[in-house]
Amino acid sequence: MTLYHQTSKAAGAMILKSGFQPGRSGYCGGGIYFATSPEATGRKAIGPDSQKGFILKATVRLGKVKQMGSQCDRSMSGGQLKGLGFDSIHFNPGDGDEYVVYSSSHVISISPYR
Repeated sequence: MTLYHQTSKAAGAMILKSGFQPGRSGYCGGGIYFATSPEATGRKAIGPDSQKGFILKATVRLGKVKQMGSQCDRSMSGGQLKGLGFDSIHFNPGDGDEYVVYSSSHVISISPYR
C-alpha cells in the first residue's frame, strides 16, 4: 500500500539513506506511523517526537491488519501485535486514517514525495 510520512529534512535524508526505525512512543506504541495522503501527514505529525517539512512516500507491506478504531494501545509493541496474529495496525484517532508497523522490514520502498 502507498502511504506517507512527514518528518524534518534532516531526518528524511537519514530515512532515505538507512530506512525507517520504529519510534520510542506513540498513540499505538513505538512504531512507524503512516498517513494515507501527503496532506494528512500535516495533521498527523503532532507528537513530541514529530517533525515537519519533508514528506516521504512509502510502499508498505501491511500484512494482516488489526483494526483499532479510534482507540489504540500506547504500550503496543511489534512482539505483542505478532502474538495477537497481526502484522500492522489501522486506526483513526479522529483526524484521519493511520497505519502503524513495528519493523522497517514492512517498508518495501521509500522516496521523497514530489
